[in-house]
Amino acid sequence: MNELSRISPVQQISYNVNQPGDKNINIFNHANGVINLVSPAPLQLPEHNTEQLIAIQNFSKDYYQLIVTVAEDVFTSNEVIIPIDQALTQNHAPSEIYDRCSSLSETGIDELKTFPALICNQNTDYHGLTDDKQHAIYSYIKRIKKEGRNIKISFCPIAVFPQHKLCKKSTSVYFDLNMECAITDLNHSAWSVHKVNLFEAFAIANLSNMPRPY
Repeated sequence: MNELSRISPVQQISYNVNQPGDKNINIFNHANGVINLVSPAPLQLPEHNTEQLIAIQNFSKDYYQLIVTVAEDVFTSNEVIIPIDQALTQNHAPSEIYDRCSSLSETGIDELKTFPALICNQNTDYHGLTDDKQHAIYSYIKRIKKEGRNIKISFCPIAVFPQHKLCKKSTSVYFDLNMECAITDLNHSAWSVHKVNLFEAFAIANLSNMPRPY
């Protein structure tokens, strides 16, 4: 007799079972003896609302911003803190964006908010490799604020997708992520802007279902 079959029908016990996939399975035994399998999503995305739809329709097709962090709570806090010396430096932005936006003037921030954003944790390995379970967040930026020697960026998630799709050699060139090097753009924390049509890059990476402007 296995462990589950010994449970009394009047007991209500929860089990967490690890499996070799993207998610765990929660097994519940309720009073009627029925076993329900529940597989929680890695991130609770907000329903589409007017603010989100407006942000998507205003997205630039010329630039996108990449924010890489080591913060483990980025999927729950919807905030990223980036040191000033890792934010929109001359090495992290095209010259025209550096000139217009790096000082974070009011007009610069307004322009940055029109760039779609990818929020990522650092890759778990080098040479363009990362854990298959790692996810990236496609989002729009809501607030940008200087706080001492740091910059706090608040964002709203739109969708998530496997981060390894950014790392494939056949598609990474379209995201401009420097994947030919041992240490890529996804291996260090930074806030950068790339002169790339993100929606064309999504299509090449088989992510054409990402919401996009008309």
